[in-house]
Amino acid sequence: MKLLTEKLRFSAEKGNFVSMSSRGKYFAWNRKELRELVPHNIGGFLSAFSSLSSPNFRLYFLGQCVSMCGTWIQSVAMSWLVYRLTGSIILLTTVAFVNQIPQLFVAPVAGVVSDRFNRYRIIMTTQILFMSQAFLLALLTLTGCIRVWHLVVLSLFNGMVSAMEAPARQSFYTKLVPPRDLSNAIALNSVTINGSRFIGPTIGGILVAWVGEGYCFLINGLSYVAVLGALLMMHLPAFHPRERKSNMLADLKDGIHYIRGFLPIRAVLTYVSVISFFGLPFMSIIPALVKDMLGGDSTLLGYMNSSIGAGALVAAFYLASRKSVKGLGKVVTIAAFMMGGSMCLLSLTHNGVVACLLAFPLGFALIGTMATSNTLLQSLVDDNRRGRVMSFFTMCFAGMCPVGGMVYGSVAETFSLSVVLLGAGIICIVTGAVYEYFRPIVRKATHDHYSHQGVVPEIASAIDDNYNNPF
Repeated sequence: MKLLTEKLRFSAEKGNFVSMSSRGKYFAWNRKELRELVPHNIGGFLSAFSSLSSPNFRLYFLGQCVSMCGTWIQSVAMSWLVYRLTGSIILLTTVAFVNQIPQLFVAPVAGVVSDRFNRYRIIMTTQILFMSQAFLLALLTLTGCIRVWHLVVLSLFNGMVSAMEAPARQSFYTKLVPPRDLSNAIALNSVTINGSRFIGPTIGGILVAWVGEGYCFLINGLSYVAVLGALLMMHLPAFHPRERKSNMLADLKDGIHYIRGFLPIRAVLTYVSVISFFGLPFMSIIPALVKDMLGGDSTLLGYMNSSIGAGALVAAFYLASRKSVKGLGKVVTIAAFMMGGSMCLLSLTHNGVVACLLAFPLGFALIGTMATSNTLLQSLVDDNRRGRVMSFFTMCFAGMCPVGGMVYGSVAETFSLSVVLLGAGIICIVTGAVYEYFRPIVRKATHDHYSHQGVVPEIASAIDDNYNNPF
């Protein structure tokens, strides 16, 4: 109702970018709007690595490339081990739930911590804790002592560490690259995550079949040496904490008030919450889909994850090649439709090859949601509240996913996986349609904000152009 009220208020104002009297205008993109989806420079794809010219980010990028491969290897091994030990979709989604649910409760506090303390030290500490968890998993598995409750506890521990690390990492990019390369650095981080998703799951699936899950956990533990080494080699300016008169609770309330009062940020976070609840839990049930619907083994699981990673990698390169945030709101709409459509089609197939092909656009849609929303928020938020806003992004993106995963598991036990996928896919499509319907309101609210931002120079210098707007 509040959003509808704002819609009516904005429609009464003069100078709207889009005529509010014509509903078709919400969905009829003209040729100029469609051009916003294409990189604006001829050599766009050649400049996709521009942020690597910053030495600190280059070190971080290379370290993450190695570490993330290990993370995806462990992810495949963990999910396969749980399902092999139990054969239960409920337990499979439970392990995913406890790994991600801390994001819902810990992330907001972690955002305040990130704004108050040295983000570099937070990241160093969390990487050491990640390494310790992987080595302990390897020890328990290789000695034959592993039990399901071990996996639940260690997944919960990993989730709590991730919740503390995510806001600091999301806010750390501004210390590694100049403002003009911020969106490129975020997109390249997605390249790292999804390039490793393309390689890691395939290797993980093969290693699970050849040597077992324990060695996959060991490899992940060793991979953290790369990112720790990269962090130690960085040359960063000295950390000078801001003098603060308020306590942490007051800072948290200030962050919530800031988000509630700024429509574009609130709209993006609402969209991310819905897509994360209904779309992202798909990742936690892939082992069950492969084994029960497709009749495959761990090798097919690796191929499915790699196909998702390939689609995500293409999306990440596409976003990295863009030098402007213009048109990213449209990418968000397309991502919702693509995700929903892919899930609906997956619910109807029982062929492994077809499923792998459909996984590709699903991967593209995942990055279209995550990286695009991240970039929009990073370019909108004030720096002194960056950690808190990105913590709420982490909470909405990663925190809603496990709750949705538990709903997935419960519905799948009662009905079937195909019913779950079809229903969730339809909801994602409806979400994209609703977001597109209200996008002109968000576009209007963003206009004045970008006129004072230096992150996107062409927007600041040509603010009277109706199409120089990310939404």
